[in-house]
Amino acid sequence: MRLARVFCRGMTSEFQLDEEAAHHLVGVLRLKAGHEFLAFDGTGQEARARILQTRPHVRVEVLEICRPQVESEVRVTLFLALVKGERFDWAVEKSTELGVSSLVPMVTRRTEVRHPGEERRGRWQRLAVSAAAQSGRVLVPEIETPLDFSQALDRASGFEQAFVLAPGGASLSGPWAERVALLVGPEGGFSDEEVREAQARGLLLAGLGPRILRVETAALAALARVLQT
Repeated sequence: MRLARVFCRGMTSEFQLDEEAAHHLVGVLRLKAGHEFLAFDGTGQEARARILQTRPHVRVEVLEICRPQVESEVRVTLFLALVKGERFDWAVEKSTELGVSSLVPMVTRRTEVRHPGEERRGRWQRLAVSAAAQSGRVLVPEIETPLDFSQALDRASGFEQAFVLAPGGASLSGPWAERVALLVGPEGGFSDEEVREAQARGLLLAGLGPRILRVETAALAALARVLQT
């Protein structure tokens, strides 16, 4: 039977689970003392652990530690234009599953959503943790502080490779550098001025084919090309 898997900060040979991990294992999955599970701490290591007690706190012991080779050698930072509703939540979850290293919410000229508060960003980080646990990753991407487009360009221009996705660009293809930045615009795309500004800063114009994709679809299609090849 597949073991449950949770994120645990600060793993030692024996430690107490935080409230969220304890609730998932004991409150939701109904595991009891003696049951085993998998724990990862976001540093690249994974542990097979066993529950020692569930009251008054959940304490566990580590039985075995390994470092699964499941992460891509290419580290991708996704600069993603904010979109309304739950679509950005979905993009955070699925980009984590695909292997993104970090995700930067971005506000552009045509973005209809303004800078979100810390509560929203905290929700996105929790979604990333959950998606990393579900997908078997040993690293958790950081959901960074939202940036305006000009600030995103400042960050992206420091990468070994940086692409801005827009119609008319050459097909997004490798070989890939160790650190790659992908900028995905809002509904309606980047403005012509933003595209020119990105190119002036050294970013490469790239496309994903002739069809018009939703923001979150374009982000995942681009990530899949970089991380799965």
